[in-house]
Amino acid sequence: MPPTFLEQDRLPLAGVKVLDLAHLMQGPWAAEMLADLGADVVKIEHVHGGERGRASGAVTAGGHSAMFLAMNRNKRSIALDLKRPEGLDVALDLVAQADVLIQNFRPGTMERLGLGWEDVHRFNPALVYCSASGYGPRAGARPGQDLLAQARSGGMWLAGTADSPPAPAGQFIADVHSASMLALGALAALHERSRTGRGRLVEVDLVGAMLHQMTQEIVADDLAPGARRGPVPSSPYMEGPYGVYRTADGHLALSICPVPELARALGRPALAEAFPTAEDAAARRDDLDVAVAAVLAERTTAELLDLFESQGIWCAPVNDLAAMRRDPVVGWEDRHVRVAHPEAGEILQVLNPLSLDGARLPVRAAAPLLGEHTDEILTGLDRTPEEVARLRAERVVAGVAR
Repeated sequence: MPPTFLEQDRLPLAGVKVLDLAHLMQGPWAAEMLADLGADVVKIEHVHGGERGRASGAVTAGGHSAMFLAMNRNKRSIALDLKRPEGLDVALDLVAQADVLIQNFRPGTMERLGLGWEDVHRFNPALVYCSASGYGPRAGARPGQDLLAQARSGGMWLAGTADSPPAPAGQFIADVHSASMLALGALAALHERSRTGRGRLVEVDLVGAMLHQMTQEIVADDLAPGARRGPVPSSPYMEGPYGVYRTADGHLALSICPVPELARALGRPALAEAFPTAEDAAARRDDLDVAVAAVLAERTTAELLDLFESQGIWCAPVNDLAAMRRDPVVGWEDRHVRVAHPEAGEILQVLNPLSLDGARLPVRAAAPLLGEHTDEILTGLDRTPEEVARLRAERVVAGVAR
């Protein structure tokens, strides 16, 4: 069934004003999550080319980056030259009205622009200032990026097998988790502000987000150092059989399954005899994985799914994205919509996973064109039509004229 959407006036962040000065994924996605919840998010972009995400990635539609289109729905865009005094004045007027500011420039950049935490907190003490980075303020201006954070944190080493090189996750997991934590921090600070009237400086970094995701693995490694990757893609800290196994026509994920139950389902009593106890299975996990892999490779994924699901064994097919869309368990129809973009055409949007009172959060608008709402936003700051025309002519602001 298609999704049922919550009415816009019932979104919980209706009336909250957010400034998005971020780029790429980490900051913009945090802002998009707040926009999904109803916040009025104004994206401040440079007059020349906009934020870096507009040119990021190998896939485009109508000249627009797929990554930008995914990270910036439900926002308004104003194109400003923040290095020009009048451009900074416009930004400061927006800051004065804002409840939340989100940025993920290298440490020191916002301070040089006159938009650092200390600068803006003096004249808008109620502002929640969200600052995201690669490695935190102690690392200076070192550039941070998702792939680098996965590598430096140790998380990349966990993926793959003993015979394969370290592998990054297929999705940008450092960006994903740091964006989620940044949005969570913003909501917590807004809740506190309702009592105190004052904002907070909220900070998160990519490596810290990676380490936070790896809490179980790091604690386990502290208690039993020296874990190593095994013969199948899996977590080195989980008991076997556990991981991704090749089948006759694909791959199957098998999770937390006592060996006797697996042996009984497969009709292979010798498997249970070879690994009679859980302790034995844990101590000889590599041998167990090899034995299980040999048995599963004899049958198709569909045969194994039918067999295991009937026996209550935890398993799932390893879908590619096309198979994911067809998988009835995923329920793809209820998890996406398509929205019209003036230049890129119909753009698919993956819905926010939250539901409120049984309804999903709506996608109200596609990602904006660069400066699409410049005139609208300036009018909201009481700039006259003549002032707006002059700022355009002097390239202090830019964007689509409406």
